[in-house]
Amino acid sequence: MQFSGGIDASLVVIDNAAYVNDHGELKLGAQAMLILAICKYQEVTHDQTFLPTLKQLFKGVRSFWNSSTGFVHVLDVNLESKGKFRTIYYDGEIVFALTRMYELDPSIQIEATISEMLDYMVKLDYGQYHDHWLAYAVNGALDLFPEARAYMALGAKNIFTHLNYIQKRKHASPTLLELIDASQKMVYKVKKSGNDDLLAPYDVLKLSQLADQRASYEIQTGAWYAEIAMYLYHPQKFIGGFYARDDSFRTRIDDCEHFLSGLVNYYNYTYRQA
Repeated sequence: MQFSGGIDASLVVIDNAAYVNDHGELKLGAQAMLILAICKYQEVTHDQTFLPTLKQLFKGVRSFWNSSTGFVHVLDVNLESKGKFRTIYYDGEIVFALTRMYELDPSIQIEATISEMLDYMVKLDYGQYHDHWLAYAVNGALDLFPEARAYMALGAKNIFTHLNYIQKRKHASPTLLELIDASQKMVYKVKKSGNDDLLAPYDVLKLSQLADQRASYEIQTGAWYAEIAMYLYHPQKFIGGFYARDDSFRTRIDDCEHFLSGLVNYYNYTYRQA
């Protein structure tokens, strides 16, 4: 299957390395987003049309990374730094994307890059940021490094020092359920590997209870039920979707993605043990 425009139109290729070109900015987050999208497409369809593009994108990732100085979030089209930092989410997102790439094609030699990035995150105490992308990243990385206690400790701090905040949060905040989902899977791997001592300081039962609480709360406060959508000019466009109540009932594609990701993963883990 071949596509005109689309992915090719959004890329710039330099020395066989591909980058997502967003109006002259090459962003690490966009790089991660496209890798994740292609990985999901390939997983669902088993179509490997874009595997060469994945390899080019991975080669491009190296331009954003230096094992000594860490990440650069934004480059210009000449691969010069345009912004060292844009948002903390980029770092966890790219590591998660690389774990998904490795899962689909282990022939791509990316383990060393994943390990370098996570070692950097451990050193700089990224667990303080309570990032859902970091939770995804650690959970994925434990499939590659099942005895990496430093990564387990990083993932544990990322979630367990945030439980009181999550419990008191009055907004739907769908990334919190995503954080919980990925962390529950990580906790299972920590226990299975015999590293339970890393969880001893934390309330593991509370994590499970909060998963149920947040899933229910998200649906109650963030889903477009007909009874709420009927007040809009075109309710049929919104029913079945999601919104951010704390931002004027905003509905964006990324809002819907976060809600769906959290709820689907919650359902699969809770009822299907996926």
